Amino acid sequence: MGRTAISHEYQDIIKASAGRNPVEAIDVETQVMERVERLGLARTHPGAWKGKLRQPTALFSLLMVFLLLSVTAYAAAEYIQIRNSRGEVKVQYMEPEPVQQTGHLVNNKLRQQMEAKTLAFAKPGELIGYYVKEDAAKEAAEALKFVHKEQRLTAYADFSAEIRRTGAPMLPEAPEGYSFQNGTVEPDFPYNSPMMQQELYLGTLNELRTQAEQATGGQQLFMKSVPWTSPISVSASYAKDGGFLGISAHMMHGGDMRVWQGAEEQANKITVAGTDVIVNTMGIGSDKQHNYLTWYNEKYDAYFTVTSYGDKTLSEEKLLKLVAELLQ
Repeated sequence: MGRTAISHEYQDIIKASAGRNPVEAIDVETQVMERVERLGLARTHPGAWKGKLRQPTALFSLLMVFLLLSVTAYAAAEYIQIRNSRGEVKVQYMEPEPVQQTGHLVNNKLRQQMEAKTLAFAKPGELIGYYVKEDAAKEAAEALKFVHKEQRLTAYADFSAEIRRTGAPMLPEAPEGYSFQNGTVEPDFPYNSPMMQQELYLGTLNELRTQAEQATGGQQLFMKSVPWTSPISVSASYAKDGGFLGISAHMMHGGDMRVWQGAEEQANKITVAGTDVIVNTMGIGSDKQHNYLTWYNEKYDAYFTVTSYGDKTLSEEKLLKLVAELLQ
């Protein structure tokens, strides 16, 4: 799948931790890596994942990882574009450039230790804001960090209730006769200074800083559960007769999407129920092809992905039929 970046009109690339920005130098920042890590997939050798594609969530999770990754620069060449009703480009396929790892990817042992302790403290589904005493001199957007403990919901009633709570796009229970296996809803949370100006986050930072100033002894980590209602993504996995289906939506929150299309990939745009849908074809192995469909939903300001994989896959025609149903 093409690698994707999301940009916001007010983003400062130096301080942003999601690597989302319309200017040329886009770092793969800490916040993006945190979200990738929460999916439970390590960054490995390019061929390391190929032997795991038969696992129920492996390929779908891999596609989600690609969805959340950013790269350091983008080329001027334009491929497919998807616009909203105002004529603004929301999704654009582009020629990729190599990922250049930066200092943001350097392992920080203290940071890893603090995150591990915070995740151990968190309950499934909780968003935890945490503050490390050594970060006292940092600005608000850098001093207050967040981790989310994934909650993989296996009952559709619980999953749909979480969708309603957060206002995420509703995903179906049994598309094309596939049975619901599990679903997740991930929170959006501050990654730059403008977003940190919200009272909830400033209050959390001030509270934790006060605790740190008053603490005696060698305590370094201070943390608090932070309520959340705004989602960044929703995804669900389904199964049927050895085949698997994945549906996801990534909320863009006013940003735009750039999808990196490699030389081995093909993307064709067709119209389904008045919506531009991209049929993406990528090679897996020496003689296999994999199709997945993506589109932009203006109502939710979200980028959707549908993929079929496993021992039994849906034809392109059936995938398009499923997309039409999701668009209703």
